[in-house]
Amino acid sequence: MCEPGANAFQNGSADSFIAELRPEESPLLRELMEFAAVNNVPILRPDAAALLRTLTVLKRPARVLEAGTAIGYSALLLSEAAPEAHIETVELDADTAALAMRNIDRAGRADCIRVILGDASEVFAALRGPYDMIFLDSAKGQYVRLLDDVLRLLPAGGLLVADNCLFYGKILDEPADAPHKHRTIVANLRAFLSRVAGSGEFEASLLPVGDGVLLAVRKDAQNDPRK
Repeated sequence: MCEPGANAFQNGSADSFIAELRPEESPLLRELMEFAAVNNVPILRPDAAALLRTLTVLKRPARVLEAGTAIGYSALLLSEAAPEAHIETVELDADTAALAMRNIDRAGRADCIRVILGDASEVFAALRGPYDMIFLDSAKGQYVRLLDDVLRLLPAGGLLVADNCLFYGKILDEPADAPHKHRTIVANLRAFLSRVAGSGEFEASLLPVGDGVLLAVRKDAQNDPRK
């Protein structure tokens, strides 16, 4: 862990102080972060990445499923946090998937990270569980369409993590008030969050980390004391 620098204490910034306490990324992950910044590739924000790493170490999953590979940053982060885990990650764009596979090969993790090319909703429907952990970081309007398969693939005690659930603050607007191009995304994302929170299938919290990270643990209905 990095020692907090003097500036973090002097400027009174909580964000700066917290950033000083984050563990350093591996050289390849730092390289991918820089590549993403230069090429406008959406990846996890540093605070969300730190949370995902901690959750993965805590959960110690044997099988992980991810929607939204991008350049492979989060899949590699998951693999660093759970070196023994088998990770399947789904990417829609062929060129992006090929780049992710090259990065995964460079990291020497091709034996435990499998990139699946395709639409997440179609791929999820074809997969068989159980997965100990599912991470959603694909098209935000698609989350609600993935939820039935998430419930099928995730056993009791399984962890669902979803990124960008505040959608740059647009989730706070009613769908009718959102910009036209975002209305369907906002409506679908709101439906996803409402269903996770209200279905009784999960114990869930939405955290103001990064662009909003949803954490949801699949409940065992038979042992739910509220039923």
